Amino acid sequence: MNENEKLQKIERHARAMFETWGTWNEWATNVGREIYAKTTKMRLGWNEYVKEALSNLRDFTGAKYVLKKKGEATLVAELDPSGENIFANRGVGSFKETKGKIIMMSDIIETINARSMEEYWRIQRRWGRKVAGMIATQGVEEPYDEVVISPEVVEQVVRQVEGRFDVKIQIKKDRPVLVTSFNTGKLRPYGKLYEIEKHTRAMAEAWSRIKEKVPNRR
Repeated sequence: MNENEKLQKIERHARAMFETWGTWNEWATNVGREIYAKTTKMRLGWNEYVKEALSNLRDFTGAKYVLKKKGEATLVAELDPSGENIFANRGVGSFKETKGKIIMMSDIIETINARSMEEYWRIQRRWGRKVAGMIATQGVEEPYDEVVISPEVVEQVVRQVEGRFDVKIQIKKDRPVLVTSFNTGKLRPYGKLYEIEKHTRAMAEAWSRIKEKVPNRR
């Protein structure tokens, strides 16, 4: 075997080892982590679990949330309405956990490029949300340019994100929001946190992709 043949053989083995490492690393990062999260018997108290769940929402959307309700097996969190989330990713606008199920819903998609809180709340009011005290009521309201988002575009984005994250996302028929949910009956706390992270990432990704397809407004 001459030197060139030796180098080619070394290169083939190096490439094979690199590809094997990549496959193992991907398995450990995704499948292995999921298996561990759903089978570990490590205990996690309810208060600590709530803290971690809210942390997942914040970490993957960059938005701020307020805890609306916390019971023995109930957790409800919504976007902070103070105005700090106007330019944040609002792929998860509300989070609700009841016994056996977690439901996550996006903010109204038409608010995706709202330029101010006043405009944001006017759009919310158009879709039936009570906004008393949130916007000034004196004088005539200034008009705003309505954002038109193609349902076909939203549908296309949702299907792509579903395939990437292996989650189911619905587009509500009565108002423009995205919804995802999963059953928690057989999941331990860390298994629930894993699914919360996966679904939050999917909803945030869908929101970002839709936003990219909506023209910027000034």
